[in-house]
Amino acid sequence: GDALPEEAFIRFDDFQYRLKKLDGNKFQYVFNNVQKNVNFQLFSGSVNSTENELLVLAKPNLTGFSLNIDYPSYIGRKDENISNIGDMVVPVGTKLTWNFDTKNTDHIDIAFLNSSTKKEAEKRADDRYRFVKQIFKDDIYKVYYSNNVIPNPDSVSYSLRVIPDQHPTINVEKFQDSTDNTLIYFVGNASDDYGLSSLTFNYSIKSQNGAIKKSESKSIVSPKDRNVQYDYSLDINEFNLQAGDQLTYYFETKDNDAINGAKSAKTAVMNFEKPSIEEFKEMEDENEDDITKSLMESLKESQKLQDELKKLREKLLQKKDISFQEQKELEKLLERQKELEKQIEKAKEKFEENLKNQEEFSERQEDILEKQEKIQEMFEEVLDDETQELMEKIQELMDELNKDEMMEMMEDMEMNENTMEKEMDRLLELFKQLELEKEIQDQVEKLNELAEKQEELAEETENKEKPQDQLEKEQEDLNKEFEDAMEKMEEIEEKNEELERPKDLGEDNEEQMEDIQEEMEKSSEELEKQDNKKASDSQKKAAQKMKQMAGNLDMQMQACSGDQAQEDIEALRQLLENLVTLSFDQEDLINDIAKTEKTTPRYVSLVQTQFKLKDDFGLIRDSLEQLSKRVDQIASFVNEKVAEIDVNMEESLEELEDRKVPEAEEHQRRTMKNVNDLALMLSESMQQMQQAAASSMPGNQNCNKPGGNGSGKPGNVPMDKITEGQDGLNKDMKEMHEKMKNGKGGEGGMAKEFAQAAARQAALRKALEEMKRDAQERGKGAGDLQEIIDQMDKIETDLVNKKLNAELLARQADIQTRLLEAEKADRQREWDQKRKSEQAKEQRKELPPALQDYIKKREAEIELYNKVSPSLRPYYKQMVNEYYNSLKKS
Repeated sequence: GDALPEEAFIRFDDFQYRLKKLDGNKFQYVFNNVQKNVNFQLFSGSVNSTENELLVLAKPNLTGFSLNIDYPSYIGRKDENISNIGDMVVPVGTKLTWNFDTKNTDHIDIAFLNSSTKKEAEKRADDRYRFVKQIFKDDIYKVYYSNNVIPNPDSVSYSLRVIPDQHPTINVEKFQDSTDNTLIYFVGNASDDYGLSSLTFNYSIKSQNGAIKKSESKSIVSPKDRNVQYDYSLDINEFNLQAGDQLTYYFETKDNDAINGAKSAKTAVMNFEKPSIEEFKEMEDENEDDITKSLMESLKESQKLQDELKKLREKLLQKKDISFQEQKELEKLLERQKELEKQIEKAKEKFEENLKNQEEFSERQEDILEKQEKIQEMFEEVLDDETQELMEKIQELMDELNKDEMMEMMEDMEMNENTMEKEMDRLLELFKQLELEKEIQDQVEKLNELAEKQEELAEETENKEKPQDQLEKEQEDLNKEFEDAMEKMEEIEEKNEELERPKDLGEDNEEQMEDIQEEMEKSSEELEKQDNKKASDSQKKAAQKMKQMAGNLDMQMQACSGDQAQEDIEALRQLLENLVTLSFDQEDLINDIAKTEKTTPRYVSLVQTQFKLKDDFGLIRDSLEQLSKRVDQIASFVNEKVAEIDVNMEESLEELEDRKVPEAEEHQRRTMKNVNDLALMLSESMQQMQQAAASSMPGNQNCNKPGGNGSGKPGNVPMDKITEGQDGLNKDMKEMHEKMKNGKGGEGGMAKEFAQAAARQAALRKALEEMKRDAQERGKGAGDLQEIIDQMDKIETDLVNKKLNAELLARQADIQTRLLEAEKADRQREWDQKRKSEQAKEQRKELPPALQDYIKKREAEIELYNKVSPSLRPYYKQMVNEYYNSLKKS
């Protein structure tokens, strides 16, 4: 029956609050933002409830966390600590340590997407937890935190992005040596995002049959940075490759990846394949054809240049000044001369390439090696610097419009062109002979080789040591090889006919080869019939006939060589006699002209005699040119003397016709001096031929090879012998001088003694010139010797002109003193060299200076971009590295 209360209150925390009346006797109060337990009491009017407590369940809370980033030590990056950042970009292998700060939390679990189970964090204190993990790939992870009263935990998600350790990169540039294809230079770069551990040169050698003979890896540098620039010199000769071997090589670098193991990068694989013997011979044949073609074209061009130069000089003689058109004509001729020399230089390079290749696959007889050296010397002499210097001088004089001196230079160049033409003609013919002799030697060796193979196969056929089908195949292979030998013999016959004086190779070579081929084909037929006995008989006959043909060919060459050598020596002896006769005739003519009045008929008759001497020398010159084309002992500079004699005779004739006797006499005496020099040179050549012929052994001679194998070739005359000879000449000249003073003999009565003295002085001068040339080739100084040579030349000229006075004797004494000093210095040098001993040591082939400059410039251009700040994040550092690598490639 009591009335319902109209209002009610709640009391807590020393405050009271009105309850909200809902309806009837229902009241409501809502607690907002409850953070802790609350004690409360309800009352209405005088009625109070008992004290009640509102209990609050504690919610787990993650108040913060820190992350320790332990980078892999090999990347060289400093470890970091960050706070409240869960999304990370880290290098692969980074070790992460999470330190969580919590409240009301009993458990922390971490779940990674790539893992099927949760991992519980380690509790380090009431409100601190720790979790450690090494990261290898991209992942997403969640952090779960909970307590005992709230079993369903809250979570927060983060992502991890892993930057993988990139593969290293490597590149290389190849530079080929222009003068030696077996010397190769390499320049390259290697780089990695974190660092390199090694850089190596790797190679393997494979034989012609495919078997690996050797493999090796050589360390080039020990990289200490992320980027390294390297260079390497590769000398193919150091590998001692055999014919047909293949060298495969590449460069390789490895990074310093300590997580997954070192990763490698390689350059493209490069190869050097040494040609097989067959390929070497093909290359040799091609080069020989090119050399012959180049020399023939050069010879024709030289003749054209000589004619056009002569015409232009004659045209300029008739004009006072040089016109612009004539300047251009001369410029074109000089350019053509340069092109001609380039063409000869290419032929020389091909010849030297052949010599180098022959060292690889064949052994040549001594006589052929000597002839090859002689031809190499002739190439050098044809390409001398004198013509180039003349051309430069003519160009300078033409620019200065100095016509007179330019005309003299053009005359000298015309004479040089004439000499060069004769030398090229001789060089071409000697080259043809050399190549033919070499091919004949190869053919003899090939026939003997085939004979041995055929005999071996005959034994195997008779004893049935191999399956029948294999015997048939081997016989067919031999048949094919012999067909090639037949074709080669035809080529030899054709080349022989192209010589100016073909060799006698025998008349039945073709019949012999046909008989051999018939026996070999017969053996193949018997093998097909499986009649091994008859097949073996035919094989033996074929082998015997091959040996017989090889022997006949070799004997034929030997038989003709002795006769030809003796014939050449006799021809040279006759030329010497003719030259001596010419010299005396020229001297007599000089004396006769000096006694004859210019206006008398006798004077005209004497001029005609000079014409006759010129014609006589023309016959000597023609014979000498023909002989020099088959005798390589004749020195190349003989042609220079011949040209000088021609010029001086021509000049003396013109001056005699103009009644200029003194001027003519000067040219006549120059003619005598050059004739004597020429005779002396030819005398030395004949001695070499005689010594070589005496020392030659049977089987070591070839047709048109005067003097056999040349093993008796004399060396240079020792300095003490030259000094001794000069001393003897001094004494004889003093005696001659005393005779002249006492009136016991005038110049005319002592002509023979003067001629002999001049010849002796010329011989001593020539020996000293040889010594000087040898010293220069060995890299020694020879300035003093040249002064002595010049003095000797002056004395020789005076003796030819029959001038013997006190001044000449004083010069002789000075020469003697200088020779003694030079002899002493030479002995001292030899003693020093004998005492000097150096240990052999390997020398690294350095990069050419131009290539070194290129590398330095390249490094300087990109060095600025190589300074990457260590504070950059991996992503930006990678971008900088990519840009840096692109610079290197460009």
